[in-house]
Amino acid sequence: MVDAVHGLPGRPLPGVQAEALARALGGCLEAATVTIALWLPLPAGHDADAPVEHTVQEYRWTATGTEAAVPVTEAAPVRLCDGEQVLADLVIEPPAAAERLRRWPELHAVTRLLVSDIQAQLITGGAERLIGQSALLLADTRLRAAGEMERQWYQLERDLHDGAQHHMVALQMSLAMVEHQLDAGNAAEAGKHLDRLRELLASTEEVLHTTATGLLAPLADHGLVTALAARLDTLDTVTLDIDPGLTGHRYPPEVEAAVYLACLEAVSNAHKHAPGAAVTLTLRTSPGGLSFEVADTGPGFDTDGRMPLRQLAARLASVDGTLTVRSSPNTGTRVSGFVAI
Repeated sequence: MVDAVHGLPGRPLPGVQAEALARALGGCLEAATVTIALWLPLPAGHDADAPVEHTVQEYRWTATGTEAAVPVTEAAPVRLCDGEQVLADLVIEPPAAAERLRRWPELHAVTRLLVSDIQAQLITGGAERLIGQSALLLADTRLRAAGEMERQWYQLERDLHDGAQHHMVALQMSLAMVEHQLDAGNAAEAGKHLDRLRELLASTEEVLHTTATGLLAPLADHGLVTALAARLDTLDTVTLDIDPGLTGHRYPPEVEAAVYLACLEAVSNAHKHAPGAAVTLTLRTSPGGLSFEVADTGPGFDTDGRMPLRQLAARLASVDGTLTVRSSPNTGTRVSGFVAI
């Protein structure tokens, strides 16, 4: 019996050993059929309220030439236990063969030990598979977490660029005006610009706080028009020309976010590259979609056939929008965008 189970060539699987055990038992007991019903614990994560506490894995052997002649009976199974733990039920035909096993204590004991070993191998194999699956799941979770952290860092970088940069540029401009008025001996005008500088400092502090807690929160709460007005109304050089039809009108969140951030970045770029120039933000709605234009009266530049502001264009492209940049020396710059709705 032991040789039949452990003497198999190579490293046989538990199921192959169970089949060999059923075949060896059949030969020892002169049986027609031997069925080994192994009891195995339920896999991890099963329903705790399930009425059963185990699964059964069967291995059956039938003597050659007796397949059609084996009668169907309800033979009482021979139960193998290790203490209070049930290892397996053996169903042996004919009943006389099962009785031989009951009366042969040495064979009964060896069978119980072999069944216990096979059951332990099956349980260990199942545990190893679960450990392997858990390791893969952990690796996948770590990869996803790293990707999410990278995305959040990138989003924070974009939010700082889009939300706070134009305020920083405005602060620099106001400080330069204070220095200019002081150099000219005009203390009264310098005082006015200092008041303006204090307002910008307070506004910048609010922007940084908003960036830390979520740049798009005002947009989500109040809509595109209100959010843009809150960010740009405090800038002396910026004029807002907003279609009255947009008041109270909402677009899909991803569209509002893309247009909102694109407008802020375009205004910030105008302040950076055309300091002191007048900037006009035009926002229009139509049956076809939503359009905006940021135009400045600065020195302009030669696009030389290139498409500048690629990051801005990519932002709009994410919502199926388009971006156009028109500029030439001494004519200012116009940044236009359109999102079809």
